[in-house]
Amino acid sequence: MPSPHGGVLRAFDSGAPHPGAPVVVWHAGSPHTGEPLEPLATAARARGIRLVTFARPGYGGSTPRPGRDVASNAADVAAIADALGIDRFAVIGYSGGGPHALGCAALLRDRVTAAAVLASPAPFGGVDWFAGMHG
Repeated sequence: MPSPHGGVLRAFDSGAPHPGAPVVVWHAGSPHTGEPLEPLATAARARGIRLVTFARPGYGGSTPRPGRDVASNAADVAAIADALGIDRFAVIGYSGGGPHALGCAALLRDRVTAAAVLASPAPFGGVDWFAGMHG
């Protein structure tokens, strides 16, 4: 599908298993083709969830876009959702996809119903990892 920034975004849609099915947009780790992981697709199907995944620019058939960031990723997700007729959706990010999922939650807050990150990087500066853990 066309990217809002020019070029092409390669997206995958499991399709709605029933009218009104909940939608999850999966943000894969980096690098990744964007193709749905079979265990994830199977679990979504078994639970009646519509699963949408995509290849971020420069991966898996999506046009490269030097200088992209998590904010431009949110615009890509909005364009994919619009093209698929999806108004509201949850986002899940795994590993390097975590910041992209959180960016969607922050920038598309009228559309994102929930957000989760799994094994994702976190800011490292200025954090006392042991605060409150010692007497």
